[in-house]
Amino acid sequence: MAPKLEQVFTLRAFLSKEDLLAFGPIKGPQLVQGGSDWLLLDPTTNIAHLDIRTQARTAEGGYIYMHYPGILRMDDATQKALQWSPDAKTTRSEDHYFMTTPIYETSSEELKWIEQSLFIGHGHWHIPGDGTQAVEYEIYKVVSA
Repeated sequence: MAPKLEQVFTLRAFLSKEDLLAFGPIKGPQLVQGGSDWLLLDPTTNIAHLDIRTQARTAEGGYIYMHYPGILRMDDATQKALQWSPDAKTTRSEDHYFMTTPIYETSSEELKWIEQSLFIGHGHWHIPGDGTQAVEYEIYKVVSA
């Protein structure tokens, strides 16, 4: 039988025009400084290859290293979001081909399960209209059927 996907959490990272991470009210682990976000665009196919590396700290003081490569089709809504257009709007994951395969490492004993699972992320844009914007991923664990 084919594996199934089980949604386990949502990851939201706020973006900033100044290349600084903007924090808002966040529940769960919070991103900490020191990450990198690369986007390699192939203009002949309009496909961007993602290479994001960052880390988060849990409320209990544990750390999670996150590396999520992925593929993003540069559609109209994505281009508006990346250009900080006033016409940019919140989208749904099904609006895009915006996929990642996140890998996690952690010092937290209670989160060790994330090192022992395969994940798929499905992304979209979160633009609340208050001058902030974020990329948001629905993270799914691949489970045996």
